[in-house]
Amino acid sequence: MRRYGDIKYWEEHYKNVEEDTFDWLEEYPSLKETISSLKISKESGKILNVGCGNSELSENMYDDGYHNIYNIDISNTVINIMTERSKNRPGMIYEVMDVCDIKYDNNLFDLVIDKSTMDALLCGDDYCITISKMLKEIQRVLKVGGYYMIISYEEPDFRIMHLKRKFLKFNVKIIKIEQNTVGGTLYDNYHYIYLCKKLEGADEVSEKFFDETIKELIEQEELEEEDEWQEEKEYKENKNQK
Repeated sequence: MRRYGDIKYWEEHYKNVEEDTFDWLEEYPSLKETISSLKISKESGKILNVGCGNSELSENMYDDGYHNIYNIDISNTVINIMTERSKNRPGMIYEVMDVCDIKYDNNLFDLVIDKSTMDALLCGDDYCITISKMLKEIQRVLKVGGYYMIISYEEPDFRIMHLKRKFLKFNVKIIKIEQNTVGGTLYDNYHYIYLCKKLEGADEVSEKFFDETIKELIEQEELEEEDEWQEEKEYKENKNQK
């Protein structure tokens, strides 16, 4: 499996990538109607694109009138590339930043866009803990009533569990996007938008339950590792007995 959750993978990728831009999953035209429905002011609304990579999404949104867009990525290489590309778009910001440690103020953004960033982090080590840290930060920087918009290839059974942790307080709406694909896997046939609206009291819930959730996830991982070790031990013992 490619190490999509590893910064070294992305630095190497963007140093060697041939195409100027690349959009995972959906492009702006297929997302425009949903974004427009959120009624975010093009003049004053603040938007954060996490794990922006070299996607054209923010550029397309800027050219459509959204002029307060912040873009973050862990790859210094891609941030330099995209900063240079957008030097004639005043107000378009690109910064090197870890989505698990966002350096912006609380309750700042009207919209946070995650186009397959969660998908990538789920390929890393200790992914449940990493995703929880990311979600805590995204909820923190969102305004109450603001939206966290996830675009993912994965169906709800494998995403909602992360969005329903007890330190989060989102109202989640799921939009299913059918692909013009014949045959192929389930991933080829559908993409999903998870539209998460931050509710009143979210910051207080996060403060109260985040540490407890992380502790529970660590304990769960330790139990799973112990089970895997025991299964491997039993397998070797059975193999030696034959």
